[in-house]
Amino acid sequence: MGDSQLAECLSGSASDVVRAFSHSGLTIACAESLTAGMVSSTIADVPGASSVLRGGAVTYVNEIKERVLGVSRESIERYTEVSHQVAREMARGARELFGSDVAVSLTGYAGPGGGTELDPVGTVYLGIADKQHVSSWRCTFDGDRSSVRMQAAAEALELCLAWIRSVESA
Repeated sequence: MGDSQLAECLSGSASDVVRAFSHSGLTIACAESLTAGMVSSTIADVPGASSVLRGGAVTYVNEIKERVLGVSRESIERYTEVSHQVAREMARGARELFGSDVAVSLTGYAGPGGGTELDPVGTVYLGIADKQHVSSWRCTFDGDRSSVRMQAAAEALELCLAWIRSVESA
C-alpha cells in the first residue's frame, strides 16, 4: 500500500473513530512517540472531533515519557522504551492526564536506524487503557520511515475502533 493509500485509510479510520465515539458519548486521548502526533492530528482533521478527542501527548524522548505520562524509568531501563510495558504505561498515563474514557499509545522504531535484534526497525508497540484494563500489542511493519509511521497510526485507529465495538457490545 502506497503512502497516498495509507493516508486515505487513516482519514477513513479517523472518521469512523469520531463517529463511533460521538455516538457512544465517549472520549479518547493519545500518547505518541514514533508517530509524533499523527494519530491525534488525523482525528482532529475530522469535523466533530472536539466532542471526542481530549488531547494528545507527543512523548518522543524518554524524559518526556517519564515526566508527562508517568512512565517509570525502571520500565524503560529494564524493557526499553519500545516495549509492551512502556506502551501500557504510556496509555495509562495519557488516560489519566487527559481524563479520557480510553487512551491509545504508540512507541516503536520507524527507522532507518534504531531497532534491536528482538525488535528490529518496523517494530511498534501499541497500548490501550480504559478504567478497568490496560493492554498492549506488538506489530511489525515494512517500508520506509514514513510508511511505518502511517501504518502504525492506522493500526492505532483500528485498535480504538475495536475497543469501542467491544464496549458497545458489552
